[in-house]
Amino acid sequence: MSNIFEVDPQKCRRSGICATSCPMKIITFREEDGLPVWIEGAEQLCLHCERCVSTCPSQAITLKVQKLTDEDLTRNNLLQIDPRKCKQDYLCLAACPFKLITVNRETKLPFPIDKAELQCILCGHCVSVCPYGALSIKTLKPGVPRIDATGLLIAGPLSLETIRPEECSPFDRKHLPPEEQVKHLLTGRRSIRVYRKKPVDRESLADILDTARYAPTAMNSQPVNWLVIEDAQEVKRLTGLAIDWMRSVIKTDLILAQQLHIQRLVAAWESGEDRICRGAPHLIVAHADGANARSSSSCTIALTYLEIAAFSKGLGACWAGYFSRAANLYPPLKEALRLPEGHQVFGAMMVGYPQLRYHLIPPRKKGTVTWR
Repeated sequence: MSNIFEVDPQKCRRSGICATSCPMKIITFREEDGLPVWIEGAEQLCLHCERCVSTCPSQAITLKVQKLTDEDLTRNNLLQIDPRKCKQDYLCLAACPFKLITVNRETKLPFPIDKAELQCILCGHCVSVCPYGALSIKTLKPGVPRIDATGLLIAGPLSLETIRPEECSPFDRKHLPPEEQVKHLLTGRRSIRVYRKKPVDRESLADILDTARYAPTAMNSQPVNWLVIEDAQEVKRLTGLAIDWMRSVIKTDLILAQQLHIQRLVAAWESGEDRICRGAPHLIVAHADGANARSSSSCTIALTYLEIAAFSKGLGACWAGYFSRAANLYPPLKEALRLPEGHQVFGAMMVGYPQLRYHLIPPRKKGTVTWR
C-alpha cells in the first residue's frame, strides 16, 4: 500500500466529518472508542485525495506514505491508460488546457498531477487527441459540501464521470464543408419573422437542440437548460403575458415604453398582429442559474448554435428579445414558464418553417477593426 491512515486520539473529536467527506466511503468507527479507522481493503480503494485530512477541523488525521507498489504507479482518480495502446507521444499532455497531465518516471506513461481530478473540467481534449484510443477519463467527483442542522459538514453526493474513446463520436474531416460554403451559410442566414403555420416535428427540434449542446461554455460548465414551447397556442398565451407586461410599462415608465416602441407593439397585438413572437409555432427558451456568472455567455452562444443549426435544416429562427425581457421582469410570465428556482431566462428563439424565400444577401457595414 502507499498510505497508512492514522488518527491522533487526543485531537479527534469523533465528529465523523472524515467519514462523511471520504468519496470512497472507506472510513468507519471503532466500537470501543469511536475513533475513525479504515475498513478492510481500504489500502486498495484509497484515492489519495486527502479529503479526510483537509476536512478534519482538529487536524487529527495524517496519511503516512509508504513505499509505492507497481499498481500505485498507475492507479489514480482521473486517467486510465492502456499501456498496450499508448505510444508515449504525449499528445494528451500538450492538449490538456490546465496542464494536469505529466509523465510517470517509472512507467513513462501519462499520469495526472497531484489532485488533478479537482481541477479537471472534463473537456475531453486528452481523450479525443489520442489517435490510438489509449486514454480514458474515469473519476469520482464529490458534490458540493453542506452543513446540516447539527453543524456537521456533509459531503455532497458523489458522481462517477467517464469519458471513454468508445463513448465519443468519430471526427471525420471529410464531412467538413469547404470554407466558402461555411461563409455562405453564415452570411446567408436571415432572422425569420414570417412563418408557415405548419409545425416542426419534435425529432427536428430535438436534433437542433442536440447540436446546440456542443456550443462552448466557460470552463466546460455546460449550465444551459432548455424549455421548448411546442404548442402554438401556448406560445400565443405566453406572448399575451408579455403584452400584459408592456401595458404595465406604458403606465409606469413612459420613457422606457417610448424607447422600446412598446405602444406600437401593443396596438399591433390588439389589432390581431403578433410582433413579439411573430406567430411562430414554437418558442425555445434558454435558461440557467441566475447566480452563475457563466450562464449569460453560455446561453447566448448556445442559442447562436441553435439558430445556425435550424437554418441548416431548412428552418427559420429569430431571437425573441421582447419576450426574454418580459420573462425576467414580469412575475406572471415568469411563473407561467415554471423554471427551476433561481433560474432566469437568458434568451428565447422563435422557430418554424419560413414562409418567404430570400434570394440575396444584403450588405452589412464594414467591420471596425484595429490591427496591432
